[in-house]
Amino acid sequence: MEELIQMQYLTVSRDIEGESGIVNLRVHDILFMEFSIPADRVVVHTMEEQFYMNGTLKYWSGMLSASGYTFRNVDRNLVNVDRIMLIDSVYKKAYFEPEIHKGSKCCTMAFKRYNKIKEELLAYNPGILIV
Repeated sequence: MEELIQMQYLTVSRDIEGESGIVNLRVHDILFMEFSIPADRVVVHTMEEQFYMNGTLKYWSGMLSASGYTFRNVDRNLVNVDRIMLIDSVYKKAYFEPEIHKGSKCCTMAFKRYNKIKEELLAYNPGILIV
């Protein structure tokens, strides 16, 4: 497994047009990714910031999986399964902190596929709390 994880950073930008220059972002720091139609970019979320990069979620899902990372499509976004700490079973959201507060980052999960998604996430990360 260690041999597979060679891509440790993604090249992103702090702004949509890339005018702020290149930022190398550790893949481990990524909580989730979503595609923004207005921006025509993939938006990459970390605990502190959001970044932008080109491509599609399908492309990045395949690339990250082939590189040994566990990102899963849970709605219209890719979530880093290793970073999920809690799932809200009422509102179908994944959280990346052990307690939910007003500023908590979260990622929506598809209502129709929730049970299947939850089972898959728990298989990869049994430490996830369900509330």
